[in-house]
Amino acid sequence: MKRLALVVLGLVAIVCGVAVVRTLRVPAPPPARGAAGPRVRLDSATAVAHLAGAVRFRTVSYTAGGPIDTAAFRGLHEFLAKSFPKVTATLARENVNGLSLLYTWRGQDTTLAPVVLMGHMDVVPVPDANLREWAHDPFSGDVADGYVWGRGTLDDKTTVLAVLEAAEALVAAGFKPPRTVYFAFGHDEEVGGLYGARKIVELLVSRGVRPALVLDEGGFMATGAVPGVPGQAAIVGIAEKGYVTLRLTAKASGGHSSMPPGRTAVGAVSRAVAALEANPFPFALDGPTQDMLEAAAPYLPFAPRVAVANLWLTRPLLVKAMSRTPMGAALLHTTTAPTMLTAGVKDNVLPPEATAIVNFRIRPGETVASVKERVRRIIADSLIAIEQLDSAAVDPSPVSDIHSRAFAAIGDAIRSLTPGLATPVIPYLVFGGTDAKYWGRHSDKVFRFLPIPLGAGDEARVHGVNERVSVAGYATSVNFFATLLRGLDKL
Repeated sequence: MKRLALVVLGLVAIVCGVAVVRTLRVPAPPPARGAAGPRVRLDSATAVAHLAGAVRFRTVSYTAGGPIDTAAFRGLHEFLAKSFPKVTATLARENVNGLSLLYTWRGQDTTLAPVVLMGHMDVVPVPDANLREWAHDPFSGDVADGYVWGRGTLDDKTTVLAVLEAAEALVAAGFKPPRTVYFAFGHDEEVGGLYGARKIVELLVSRGVRPALVLDEGGFMATGAVPGVPGQAAIVGIAEKGYVTLRLTAKASGGHSSMPPGRTAVGAVSRAVAALEANPFPFALDGPTQDMLEAAAPYLPFAPRVAVANLWLTRPLLVKAMSRTPMGAALLHTTTAPTMLTAGVKDNVLPPEATAIVNFRIRPGETVASVKERVRRIIADSLIAIEQLDSAAVDPSPVSDIHSRAFAAIGDAIRSLTPGLATPVIPYLVFGGTDAKYWGRHSDKVFRFLPIPLGAGDEARVHGVNERVSVAGYATSVNFFATLLRGLDKL
């Protein structure tokens, strides 16, 4: 017995020793950058006026393929042409599928793989019920209290305007990009990007474009962006989840509620939804989420660093801990979200039909097809018909290369914004959808980042009430794109 105890203690000591050694091998954070390089010459008041003016165009997307206020988009196009005269004179501009814009900035060496910077001009609607909660009208473009207010200031007219503002300043300074740069601005990202970004990608691919870097919205920079990492960090999307919505429909005999049959349509749909919630998709700590943890490890306190550095031992514990929160769980598996239920017209009438709408955000490693098959297997009810609701369903994007020069260039541009600080640049899995997904089949260097430092509560303003961007944050965004463009010779 004593010998067994000694063996066990020896094994424990070996495991602890290995864990400590692996932890000590975690690389130190990169050193803080010195003084920032030269910033672009930016007339802050004019830049803010440009963004505010763009917000005033009601370029709202309601439904995919649905009615569009084409006058608002064409008005915005004309506004951009007049606001950025040097860009208009220097870059070629094309209208794609009527309302999307594609700018081409010809590089000095056109044999080099080009760069694509993406953004979108459309915004989500503002519910009438929320209007009274806005401090400023959502399409006013008011500049007050150090902010520009209105729809699109965070999602995503700020990217469109910041890219053009940076390009205008660089053209004025005589800068010529070493490789060709495309600005791709879609008009329907908020409803899937099927007629905007997808058409732009198809056009460029037909011309033989294979980008060295694609950058779209998706990540952000904020204090507390990564739990456990102190101070401000930047998270850069290296992949995004897939998306599919399924309609579950049950049909049964209608009639008077006083004589219900053994199975009702409402009961069948309810059991189907309950079965899906009781059987969530399995958790897995791999891919982009593992990349995120490993990139965060150098910045973590010692105890959590030990856990991340030794996933061979701690993976089940980390999965259990992360899965306790909605955000952590979303990083680990395909999510199941019942969002709509429909049945009945009166309390004493058995509805002949009941439906449930269930939305799934699909983790890398699974597909739309595998989700549908699992749903059928879990429900296993001949009374339930399962159909795909929309045409915007998409598999998860491929995972982009975090060891590429493209990712390093984004990191360098981010760190240039915070001289004197070793700002962590952390890859992560984007939960929502972006237009960048259409490049997934054509490049492994597709990234997602909104270069605006977010303050407390700003995440809730995206698609929410009182959307706004600080004047200082917008200037940061312009300088990010200017720095990135000036560093394209490093790709």
